[in-house]
Amino acid sequence: MSFALPKPKAVTDDEVVLARADWDAIVQNLSEAPDEDEDDIAAVMAAREDNARFAVRLAAERGNTVETTIPIEIIRAELDGAHPIKAWREYRGWTQVQLAERSNGVGRDLIAQIETRRKTGSVETLGRLARALNTPIEALIEADKT
Repeated sequence: MSFALPKPKAVTDDEVVLARADWDAIVQNLSEAPDEDEDDIAAVMAAREDNARFAVRLAAERGNTVETTIPIEIIRAELDGAHPIKAWREYRGWTQVQLAERSNGVGRDLIAQIETRRKTGSVETLGRLARALNTPIEALIEADKT
């Protein structure tokens, strides 16, 4: 909602005096404004439905449930500088050895190198780690910081 505020007739520390026509115009603009809360609620509901469909599709492809939202603990860890794989691994309460055991052939040394950013990991490697962590591969890929 946008409209130009009228010029007050008088202003003091305690009050602002407007012409009646200006006041009526403000009231009219406010009463005609769309209900933004309803639009926001509808947008959130649509996003949740999209997320649910995405989770069902990933679960069908992988044969197990997949977390499709990012917990706040992971966001905080990444903001503090942790690699996404390390953030997810620690969120799950796993060591690098435990992740390696669950990731179908990804070695602990490679996990350590990816987490310390000495290596990026192939798509195949990231896919194995994503399946082990029950998260979409996109959640493990760092955004380009350049």
